[in-house]
Amino acid sequence: MRARSIGFVVAALILLAACARPEAAPEPAADVGPKSAETPWVAARAPGGLSLLEAPAELVPPAGAKGAVVPPFSARITKVHVEHGERVEEGAPIADVVMPELARAAGAFAAAGTRIGAHGKRKAQLEDLRKDGLAKLAEIAEVEGVLADASGAQQMALATLKIAGLGPKDVASLVSSGGLVTLKSPVAGVVTELDAALGESREPTGAPIARIEGAGAARVEARFSQRPPPGARFVFVAPLGQTTALTLLSEAPSTNGRDGTVAAWFKPAEVISLPHGTLGKVRVSPDPGGTAVAIPAAAVTLKDGVAVVLSRKTGAPLPVKVLSSSGADALVEGDLRPGDEVAADASRALPTAGGDVD
Repeated sequence: MRARSIGFVVAALILLAACARPEAAPEPAADVGPKSAETPWVAARAPGGLSLLEAPAELVPPAGAKGAVVPPFSARITKVHVEHGERVEEGAPIADVVMPELARAAGAFAAAGTRIGAHGKRKAQLEDLRKDGLAKLAEIAEVEGVLADASGAQQMALATLKIAGLGPKDVASLVSSGGLVTLKSPVAGVVTELDAALGESREPTGAPIARIEGAGAARVEARFSQRPPPGARFVFVAPLGQTTALTLLSEAPSTNGRDGTVAAWFKPAEVISLPHGTLGKVRVSPDPGGTAVAIPAAAVTLKDGVAVVLSRKTGAPLPVKVLSSSGADALVEGDLRPGDEVAADASRALPTAGGDVD
């Protein structure tokens, strides 16, 4: 009996001791903060195939590829030699016109020539008589004055003829025809415009009688939103996607006052077999020997207003300059080389108030 009582007391003491023992402290919570390991690392790569800029462009004809047929003086159309769409050679007849101004100039040239011939003989006679004392010096001087006036009139008439591309050999035909002249094509090509009614009068400042467009190696004119960087490479992209390498010839020294663009002109590496005036675009690629690399656009984020990436090499943010961003990729410059690894999603690896590059 006594033994059972002792056992009961011992059990009660053990139970009380267990209840009095303090509870164990909870395990510390696992760190759930963002880690760079949560986003994969990606290697920077050479920027092949990516462009810095794209600009609208047009194929512009060379200066000698277009010509207009316009009479140099008031003219009346008497005959048309060509039709719309006709292919002509340089110097081919386009239209016959009568220009009274040329008829008057030719007549003045011929009349002045007649006076020069007659008074030239008279002067020679007087000079012979002067040797024998039979002519006065005043008589010779008077003839010389007439010769000077005639020579001046002839030169003025000749200047008028030269404006029309004519000369002394054309005087006789102009006088006999009343100023009939055949206007010719200044270039070889196709007659794209023809505006000529028989008997119609035309002024030099009026619309051309005909326009001719020829072939020729076109140049490319592009308009950029900003000046291309030094050492960049350029290609012309045609409407159907064909590409042609370009050489930069020059850039406009100032921006366009209407839209702020910068014009630039290029020479194609090979003839572009497309009509003049074709629209396309010029694609600008970075200098292959430069420091630009391509990385995912999400690998760039803003930290304190500066574009940065998270470098695996240093484990720290690395400032970069964003050259361009298109789609999923961005071109950047900084202390990065092809093969260097950065966090694929900088906004997860480096939470900031900013975001990745759009």
